[in-house]
Amino acid sequence: MAFADLNPLGALWQGHGLRCLLLPEDAPPACSLCAEPGLRTAPPRRAAVPAARSVQPARQGSRPARQMASAAPEGSAPEQRESARAGERETTPAANAHGGERWRPLPPHVWPAPWRGRLAATRPGLVVWTYWNLGRDLCGAQDEQRQARRAFLQRLLGDLGHPAGTHTFWPACLAPEDAAGAPDAENCAPHADVFWSGVSTLGARGVVVMGSAAAKALALPGGLRPLQQTRHRGHLIWVLWDVEYLLHEEQRYGAMLAFLRQALRHVIRS
Repeated sequence: MAFADLNPLGALWQGHGLRCLLLPEDAPPACSLCAEPGLRTAPPRRAAVPAARSVQPARQGSRPARQMASAAPEGSAPEQRESARAGERETTPAANAHGGERWRPLPPHVWPAPWRGRLAATRPGLVVWTYWNLGRDLCGAQDEQRQARRAFLQRLLGDLGHPAGTHTFWPACLAPEDAAGAPDAENCAPHADVFWSGVSTLGARGVVVMGSAAAKALALPGGLRPLQQTRHRGHLIWVLWDVEYLLHEEQRYGAMLAFLRQALRHVIRS
């Protein structure tokens, strides 16, 4: 039943949002909202209650709903903040995980003795360089190949032109000590965990890995090719050809130098 005409009382109800009564048929005049106050009687409960509930407009009911919604976060804010902190504790390790577990550097006191000694003799640097024969070269083995590698790397670093202290060398494998305590240069062995721990200890931002043998020794992801970049254990990695290969492939030098200049400019402040 819709309002056919309005009296002051009907206008009051309509002002509160009531537009019609949901009844199976027109209400009798005694129950009509348009009736005079003296003639109106209470409508049947079964019809009136559904009508009052069904005709509440969204505009009238939205304010209490908004009040309830705004009040709920105030009372539950401590629980929400605690829940958020708990979520961070659970997701942060996963975001930094490698191989399903978060890798952490090993403290130097648990390293094998040769690696601790090499760390003491290595200066910090923003960029660590490594290749398979670096451990052998650092042991002081004097031969023509070592001299050729040394001259090549001096040329390369000179062409890059970065400030002193930017680069340092940290071996991918290191010679164990023989019975007399001297390094056994012919039996160099890799230790990936100690290597990456040393990279962190030296304060490096990235690592230049030369050659597939060194990449394999350091447990880098498979499929990496020269002049590619990746990230491993929190460090940027740039892959190059092996030193011995570059000594005989001069045509690769220009592309390699351009790649390094572009890649290293993001981590080096000249």
